[in-house]
Amino acid sequence: MKTKIVLAAASMLLLACPPLVHAVTTCQTGTLTSYIALGAEGCIFDGAIYNNFSFPAISTNGITPDDILVTPNLLPAANLFQGLNFTPLLTTGWSVGAGLSEEFVINYDVASIAPAGLGTGVLTLDLGAAQISGPIGSVIVKETIAPATTASIPLEVFEICEEVCSLKQSDSVTVTPIQPVQTTLTVTLDGGDGGVSLSGFAALDAFGPQPG
Repeated sequence: MKTKIVLAAASMLLLACPPLVHAVTTCQTGTLTSYIALGAEGCIFDGAIYNNFSFPAISTNGITPDDILVTPNLLPAANLFQGLNFTPLLTTGWSVGAGLSEEFVINYDVASIAPAGLGTGVLTLDLGAAQISGPIGSVIVKETIAPATTASIPLEVFEICEEVCSLKQSDSVTVTPIQPVQTTLTVTLDGGDGGVSLSGFAALDAFGPQPG
């Protein structure tokens, strides 16, 4: 009888105190492959959880997730922007020759660790150094953000040369209220008549106060 009472008491204690949820890890520098391996659990960076990374298909020139370095950065630095920086690990960088093209896509989800519906989020896309070696060619990075309750939001940065060159280094949008977003990043290189290259880009999801 005493044993039954003890077991009943233990069961009640487990119901009252459920097991602790495994703490989400902090985002670290690693390949896109390592971020994909995090799965739905993801990692925390700058007040948000990043998870469900994917690389839908091998790029037109064979770039894989192993060839992409992801670096979370809180403050702008000499070669890094604030946010998640995506840079090439290939010795040739991300580049194509004249008359060739390249495209690859990165997907992931972002959710603020603050309660949904509170505050304002600022989402920013920054373009790293692009080089266009002839009078015609282009480097374009697009970010499509799909909040849960509004239409998708496009961001775009580029350097495009069509005899005359145009450059858009940064693009941003404000999301109010804060809500989880699905992110699709599309990188397109068009070699034109001289070849082009890109050193990287960064996507920032700023929720709440940011470092000064």
